[in-house]
Amino acid sequence: MKFITQISSIIGIFSLLINNTYAKSINPTSNVDKPKSKRDDNYYLIYVNNTLGEINLYSDSTNQKRQESFIFVESLINEINDLIVENKDTYRNPEKIDEIEESSKLQKRKDEDQELNTFNTSNLVYPISSIKERLVLYSYLSEKLVKIVKSLDNIVDIIPQRNFSFHEYYSKEDILNETHWKNLSVRENADLHLSLISQGKYDKQKIGKYDSNYYYPSTAGKDIDIVILDSSFNFNYFEFSNTDDRIVKCAANVSDGRPSIKDIENSCGHSTLYHGESVSDTAAGLKHGAASRANVYGVSVATKGAQFSDTDLLAGLQFIYEKLVRPHKTVINLSLGGKDIINSETHKQFDSVLSAIEEKGGIIVASAGNDGELIGKSSNSIFIPCELDSVICVGGITTSQKTSIENVYKIDQYSNYGPPVDVYAPFYVINEIIKENRIQKIEVPGTSFSSPLVAGLVATIMGENPNVKYTKEVILKKLRENGKSETISKNNQSGIIANNGKHIVYSSDGKYNGCGVYAGNRPCSPDDNNNSKDNSKDNSKDNSKDNSKDNSEDNDNKPIIRKDGRCGPYYGNAVCGNGQCCNSNGRCGTGLFYCFFDCLPKYGIRDNYVPLLGTNKERTKINFKKWKNTKYIISILLREITCCRLKFLADKLDKFPSKKAINI
Repeated sequence: MKFITQISSIIGIFSLLINNTYAKSINPTSNVDKPKSKRDDNYYLIYVNNTLGEINLYSDSTNQKRQESFIFVESLINEINDLIVENKDTYRNPEKIDEIEESSKLQKRKDEDQELNTFNTSNLVYPISSIKERLVLYSYLSEKLVKIVKSLDNIVDIIPQRNFSFHEYYSKEDILNETHWKNLSVRENADLHLSLISQGKYDKQKIGKYDSNYYYPSTAGKDIDIVILDSSFNFNYFEFSNTDDRIVKCAANVSDGRPSIKDIENSCGHSTLYHGESVSDTAAGLKHGAASRANVYGVSVATKGAQFSDTDLLAGLQFIYEKLVRPHKTVINLSLGGKDIINSETHKQFDSVLSAIEEKGGIIVASAGNDGELIGKSSNSIFIPCELDSVICVGGITTSQKTSIENVYKIDQYSNYGPPVDVYAPFYVINEIIKENRIQKIEVPGTSFSSPLVAGLVATIMGENPNVKYTKEVILKKLRENGKSETISKNNQSGIIANNGKHIVYSSDGKYNGCGVYAGNRPCSPDDNNNSKDNSKDNSKDNSKDNSKDNSEDNDNKPIIRKDGRCGPYYGNAVCGNGQCCNSNGRCGTGLFYCFFDCLPKYGIRDNYVPLLGTNKERTKINFKKWKNTKYIISILLREITCCRLKFLADKLDKFPSKKAINI
C-alpha cells in the first residue's frame, strides 16, 4: 500500500512537471532573442491601456494638445520621467541616466527646426507606438523602477527590449553541426576568393544562385600570429583598424642581410610592387582577408625589381626563427620562390632554416609559383621553398572576375602544379591597399595570393582550437580532410581545393534543384539519406549494390539512420538510433523536448531503450531493489512515458506535422 501511495505521488509530481513544461513549450517560436531572465538596468517597452484613444506621434502637436488622450499621455510621460530622476540611485549604473539626459539636450539643439516626434521633451521615456487604445512607451529603467512604474494606473505590462533577426537563406545550426565551430560569423557579399573556400563546389544544376557569403568561425584566427616575409607593408588604414582586438605591426626591415627594427610600426619597406600589402590584406584584412582577428607581423625584404636576394631571404628567415615563432601558434607565409640545383648549399641552407622553424612549432605556407609548370618531377632542380618537406605548398585555381562561377574549379593555366602542391586556392584576389598615397581597390593574380589565403585559413583553424598543438602534419591532415570532396586535376595530376570545413552549398535566392550538402543540405529521398555528400565515389559504389531485387526489398524494410542526425518524413523517413527520439524540426535527440513534446513517434528508434513492461526481468534490466529510490522511479517513468511509447499521441502528431519541419 505504501508503495502504491509512493507511485501515485510520484505520478502526480510528474504530471505537474509535464503540465508546467508543456505550458511553456507551446509558445510559438520565432527568430527573437529571449529577454533576460533577471530584470536589471535595461531598455524596456511599457505597454499602456489608453482608453482615450490613439494619438499621432509624428504630426503638429498644436492640433492635439487639447485632446484628452494627448493630455493623458503627456501626463504619464512626465510622471515616469520624474520617477526616473528621483530614483536615479536605484540604477546600477546611474551615469547612464546622465548620458541619456545629455544626449536629449544635444538632440533638441540639433533638431530645433526639424522636430518630428511630438513628444520630444525627454529621452528617458517617450512613446513609440499608438494604435487605438494600445500605447507603447520606451524607457531605460532600473529593476526597482520596473516595479514602481508597473504599479501605476493603466500600465498593462513592462517587457525588456528584444532583438529580432533577419531570415537568412542559410542555416546557422546546420553549419555549426557540420563544422563543429564554437560560433559562426558571416561576411555577406564577400569577395569570390573568400566565398569559394567556405563552401563546396557550386553546381548550377542544383543551385539557383551562387552564394557569395564568406562563412568562418567567429574566432577568426584570434591569438594566432601570421608572420609574412615580403616586400613592404602599410597597416595604417581600415583593413587593419581593429588593433584593440589583435596586434598588427612591422617586425623588421631586412636589407643587405641585416634585419633592422628602426623606424617601423605601421609601415615598413619600400617597393613599387605593393606585393606585401596585397599579401597581408589577403591573409588577414578585415574585409578581404581570411583571418580578420589574427595577429600580423610584417618582415620586409629589400627588392630589386620584382626579385629578392637569397641573402636577405635567409637573413629574414633567421630573424623569424629566433624572434617570431610562438610554438604551435605561428603561421609563416612565403609568397616567393625560385629554382635551384638539388643538394646545392643554398638548397641545404633553406631546408635547414625552414626545418628548424617547423621543429620549433611554426607552420610554413608557401606559393607554388606562376610558370604553369609541372614541378616535383625533375632529377636535378628543385623549386624552393614549395618543394621542401617542411612547407605546405599552395597552387591556384582560376578565379578571375571574368570567369563564370562554374568554371573556377580547375587549376589555373599559370599556376605550377604536381605532387609537391598540397592544396589549391583562388589564384585571383581582390584587395584594398594604400598605393601611391591613396587607398585603391585592385584585383591581383598569382599563387602569391593563393598562399596567404591558405595561411589565413590555417590561422582560423588554429584559433578555433587553442588547446591543440598544431604541426605541419596536423594541419595538412585537416586540409586534406576538408578538401577530400573538393578535388581538381590537370594532366593526370590531382589536387584538393582549400576549404575551411564548411561544405554546405546554399542558393542565395533559395531555389534548389537537388538535395544534400551541395543543395543547401536539403532532405533527400530515402535512397539518398546515407549520402552525406552527393558526389562521393563511395556512395555511388554503395548505391550500385542496391540494383538487385533482394537488396531493394531489404532496404525497404530496414530503417534508415542519417549520419547528420536528421529524421522524419521530410528527411526521407529517416529514424533516430542510439536511444534518441525525433522532434518536429527533423532532429534526433534525447530529453522531454525530443521524446515527449514536439515529438514524431514513428521516427524514434531506440536501440538502447529498455521498456518497463516486459516478460523478461533480465532483458528489462530494472533493479527492483531501487524501487524505494524516488529519483530512480522518476527516471523510469520519464523513460517510459514518452511520445515514442504512446500510440494515441503518435497518431495525433502524425496527422499534424510541424510547419517548421516542412520549411526546412
